[in-house]
Amino acid sequence: MMEAIKLIKIGAHKSWEALLEKHKEYVEEIYAEDVGKEDLINSRILFAIHLKKFGTNPQIDLLVEKIAGQYEKNPDLFRNSVGAIFISSEEEEYTKQTASILEYKMNKMGLRFLGRPIVEAPEGLNNYNSYSSRNGLTPEQNLEQQFDNLIHRLQAWSDSQQDKTFNRLLVLHSSNEDSNTLELWRMARRHLGDFFVEEIFLGNGEILDCKDCGYKICKHFAKQKSCFYGGIIVEEVYPSIADADIVVILCPNYNDALTANISAMINRLTALFRNQKFYDKKIYAVIVSGSSGTEAVGTQLIRALNMNKTFQLPPHFSLSAIANDKGSIHKVEGIHERAKRFAEEIILENLQQKIN
Repeated sequence: MMEAIKLIKIGAHKSWEALLEKHKEYVEEIYAEDVGKEDLINSRILFAIHLKKFGTNPQIDLLVEKIAGQYEKNPDLFRNSVGAIFISSEEEEYTKQTASILEYKMNKMGLRFLGRPIVEAPEGLNNYNSYSSRNGLTPEQNLEQQFDNLIHRLQAWSDSQQDKTFNRLLVLHSSNEDSNTLELWRMARRHLGDFFVEEIFLGNGEILDCKDCGYKICKHFAKQKSCFYGGIIVEEVYPSIADADIVVILCPNYNDALTANISAMINRLTALFRNQKFYDKKIYAVIVSGSSGTEAVGTQLIRALNMNKTFQLPPHFSLSAIANDKGSIHKVEGIHERAKRFAEEIILENLQQKIN
């Protein structure tokens, strides 16, 4: 039996209708004003968003505010639920940025997201040109194909999780020993119990970034689970990610962006990704900012690893704090309790998968 999807429309566009018509038997529309009245526990939720010029849609903030009000009353609002996003725009821009910000906020309220949870329909559909050049379909046909695939994966989500135990955890970082970010992770790790934890230090500026070898060359090395540029990425990171159930990225906030080594590592994952998708793996993050910009790093991770590289985004995926001076992470109010809760979220997620 195919599971019903709860559709939350934030705006509307004529291009949606034909796509949704195929799946109307399995889609139950929830009007934005009724969110909160509906039971969203154990749900498959599709946000359908349309952006006008300059990426505007004031209904998004109204919806987030409404859901936030419900979350304050009921922190289990999204328990055992999973989300995805279909977003169209009257311009070529704004779809991924807008979707990642919405996803970041919903995730903070406990909503998990599929790996690659987004289908985009910007003006002109030029984002499908590379697909069309490889498969011979029109951009419109590729959009329909990806939308159908998203609906199928959203419906089938629970089936894909049965009998899967997540207990092998990989930590990737390039932090110094006295880093606030590394220290915050250590606070959380103390509460992880029986997890098998592997940590890989990526070094300081030692990883070559992706140089765009070209599709055919990259695919050739991917078949060997390798990359032309070799090094620690091929020798340690590739096999460890392949074996891991959970990947935790430690992210000090440098100029409101990921560090150079973390960015290079993510870019170099393309060769492994061509050979192995990551839909069954989960991504978590520990983010420490000197002043502000935590959400900039969090949404960058969502776009890179969840939306592009297919890692699942579990509920409350990030642990964050503001700490600038060396050792000041320990002075952040309530930080030890927050680190403990973060670890407990990981453990609870693992136990739920065992129960399912």
